[in-house]
Amino acid sequence: MLFLQLPLLLALLPGADSEDGFQEPVSFQIIRIFSFYNHSWEHSLGSGWLGELQTHSMDSSSDTVIYLWPWSRGNFSNEELMEVTRLFQTFFIRFAQAFHNHAIQWMLHYPFEVQIAGGCKLRFGEASVGFVQVAFQGSEFLSFQNNSWLPSPEGGEMAQLVSSLFNLYQGTSEILHRLLSDTCPRFLLGLLDAGKAYLQRQGHRSSVGWIFLAVTVPLLLLAGLAFWVRKRWTLCQPASSHLPLE
Repeated sequence: MLFLQLPLLLALLPGADSEDGFQEPVSFQIIRIFSFYNHSWEHSLGSGWLGELQTHSMDSSSDTVIYLWPWSRGNFSNEELMEVTRLFQTFFIRFAQAFHNHAIQWMLHYPFEVQIAGGCKLRFGEASVGFVQVAFQGSEFLSFQNNSWLPSPEGGEMAQLVSSLFNLYQGTSEILHRLLSDTCPRFLLGLLDAGKAYLQRQGHRSSVGWIFLAVTVPLLLLAGLAFWVRKRWTLCQPASSHLPLE
């Protein structure tokens, strides 16, 4: 019965008849641009993006998140949003402080600019992929993979020094890994669900359709497998193991 439902589900989903709709990944990312002017002053701009659609911005004066759409909060509660925002704010503050505190050691010359983009991608039939990319003066500098910071070849010796320092803070790396591998995919799915009416009107039907499929089909398969295992287990039990009728 389960497998009979899958073709029906495919037929009902918007965009399910488009092969491209199942190939293109859907992503959510936060972009932060730091402009360092001297040893004690920097300015930053922040934004959040669902694919190519901006969903969030940051008030640089108060460092608070601005939700650009009624559905930009996704399905997260206010408490969870506050906690996630606090974690990201703490990370970005320490990130900027590291460049200030080690400017001489890393041979940095003011002014300079650092860009950081982090988030996650979902592709049909595959696990979510978290990512963080750091650029220095517009060139590749660092990346975050498998709970570790890796220097880019373009970053030279300075990228190696920065990655070595960042890798000392294992607690921060573990929090960042959790945000990328767990929090971000859940938030992305919540955005797609909360904003599906708007996204479909704007022509994003295929993306909403396949991501719904990517979540629903595994749940159906697990439910069917659990039912089958339970039925087999029951049939294989001796009669004495069944509860009496009276």
